[in-house]
Amino acid sequence: MFFRFVAVLGALVTILWVGFAFAKPSTELCEKFFTPAVPGEKVLACKYVGGDRPTRELNGQQYLTDVGTCWDFDLTAVQNCGCRLFMKSSICCRNGSTTECEWRVGDSKLVDCKPFGQPQFGLGGATESEACRLRRAAADCYKDKNLSFAGVTVGPCMVGPRFVCPKGDENLSEFLDGRCGPTPEDCGCVLAEPCSKKDEIDCYKAWKADPEAVKCFDPKVYSNGWLRSECYRKLQESRVPAP
Repeated sequence: MFFRFVAVLGALVTILWVGFAFAKPSTELCEKFFTPAVPGEKVLACKYVGGDRPTRELNGQQYLTDVGTCWDFDLTAVQNCGCRLFMKSSICCRNGSTTECEWRVGDSKLVDCKPFGQPQFGLGGATESEACRLRRAAADCYKDKNLSFAGVTVGPCMVGPRFVCPKGDENLSEFLDGRCGPTPEDCGCVLAEPCSKKDEIDCYKAWKADPEAVKCFDPKVYSNGWLRSECYRKLQESRVPAP
């Protein structure tokens, strides 16, 4: 009888333990365990979206058995350059604890700050800073599948700027093979200034503004790279003032 009682009690404890582990979590966990990248970042909204699951990893330590539970949240936070929604980010806690937990970042995207009563650019205020602009441009460039000409010599520029091309790297191949040119824009591409460095843009624009220099790199006039370079070298020498 005693052993049967112990077995029943053990089963009840297990049921209660599992029920606790997988109970709907409090959204207060978001504010408590959100990890700011810089001082001042804070949680604006937190919505539980399910995804309850056990975990065998916590605080960088891996275990052979389940030691905790993870829940998914859509978490919105105010940051330096605006407001960001972390989709299905996870809060994972050790079983039976609401203090030994960690936040695991999910996919994210920028969202409008206005509904949360925050400035347009979050902690940055109402005006976008240069650092934020560059970060946004880099993110947009990274997502553009048609961005091409990375590290490619264009005209006399050892490393030219980036271009967005209708056929992506197929246009780049046409340019390199001399099937179009002399500029990438003659191949249907558009200069991507936000994705390029200033010195690359300056070099390209200076070259493009010089018709004689552009002609030196025209594949219809000069059939190979050596002839084009020689044309440009002689052009530059002809422009040096006589002593």
